Amino acid sequence: MAKTKNKKLTIKYWCGLSRNSRERALKFCFPISPSIVEMLLDEKPTTSEIKNGFWLVVFQRITIPRDHSFYKTCYMNETYLA
Repeated sequence: MAKTKNKKLTIKYWCGLSRNSRERALKFCFPISPSIVEMLLDEKPTTSEIKNGFWLVVFQRITIPRDHSFYKTCYMNETYLA
């Protein structure tokens, strides 16, 4: 059986996550920068923003789990965050 890969994170998926899920994902991306987490937590990223800066880091490291659970994210394809 072939191993299925996690999908690339989308803006729609990110915005559909609960605030707690987004916060956990951001804390994994920026563990020593609580101010960055607070800054990005309630912000809706745009297509141009995910190509550079802080959002680039988030969209490179966080993916959609292969089981397509809408309440989860996956950090670096290893750690599942509910």
